[in-house]
Amino acid sequence: GYLTVNKQYNSNMFFWFFPAQNGNKPDTPVMLWLQGGPGAPSLFGLFNEHGPIQVNDDGSLAERPITWNSLYNLLYIDNPVGTGYSFTSNDDGYARSEDDVARDLYSALTQFFQIYTDYASNPFYVTGESYGGKYVPSIGYKIHVENQDPQVKVKINLVGLSMGNGWTDPYRQYVYGPLLYQIGLIDDNQLFYINLQSDLVRYAISQKRFSDAFTISDSLIDGDLINTTSYFTNVTGLRAYYNYLQTDVSSSISNYVKFITNIDRRRQIHVGNLTFHEDNKVELMLINDVFQSIPSEQLTILFNNYKILIYNGLLDIICAESLTLNWIADLQWSHSNEYKNTSRYIWKLLFEMLDI
Repeated sequence: GYLTVNKQYNSNMFFWFFPAQNGNKPDTPVMLWLQGGPGAPSLFGLFNEHGPIQVNDDGSLAERPITWNSLYNLLYIDNPVGTGYSFTSNDDGYARSEDDVARDLYSALTQFFQIYTDYASNPFYVTGESYGGKYVPSIGYKIHVENQDPQVKVKINLVGLSMGNGWTDPYRQYVYGPLLYQIGLIDDNQLFYINLQSDLVRYAISQKRFSDAFTISDSLIDGDLINTTSYFTNVTGLRAYYNYLQTDVSSSISNYVKFITNIDRRRQIHVGNLTFHEDNKVELMLINDVFQSIPSEQLTILFNNYKILIYNGLLDIICAESLTLNWIADLQWSHSNEYKNTSRYIWKLLFEMLDI
């Protein structure tokens, strides 16, 4: 369904809610999922990552064998406005900053909990990946601030935040040269060039020339808005920078798009003939936001007051694990010294421990 977040611009956010399969108890978390991009629909995560359903290559629907929904209430919101089935009737309704993103999301969430009152007091977690590394702390901080007001209309029971392969602090994360060199994707000359361009990106960030940083990076790594392939693709042969074991992005990840844009499905999820947005407009509108870091003061408050989970896949390039560690190492919070002195442990899943 839809939640109107700005009547002036007719801005509406699409959501899809799945109650926990094992039933809603007072301590059953409500987990909000925010996809990255910017401009990637959260329905991607629903159908391709952890939702209760998935779309097979033949277009048929199947239950996901392992899903977060077995234990948790899952809320997917196409974020920000203009992403997926979320829409606005005016360009001024698009987000230009994380403050805009958080404002609209907060409006959507307060409405959601006023509609689904049975879940209003449940533990609430904000989760997301990639550019969600900015969305998650932004809405988390917004909720934290609003909850300090004793007269707040809806107090959201925020308990924790989770970011996977998050783009949170571009200045500290933009160190691609050593990473690409150490895994054998570039040679010495290419390393020199990437280091040089990376220095230019960070210098532009330091001068608050965020659109310049975007332009340099888009030609170097991303290739989102240029009319040719990026330097990264040209020298590595890889079009997929989310998994360097894959040359290109698998077409199967788009199976869900045909499914949810089917005329019968549109009627079932109450979107009518509205456009399903997969273009770059959201990214263009946020071009001055992409290379701004989440303020360390906000991150410190969140780290000091809530449960935090940060995780990374080992095969990602664009938001690699080693780059994530750069900003975590510099963050000052109540347990930062303890974190830095904690021994690293191997994390084993239960079936691995049981040798299944």
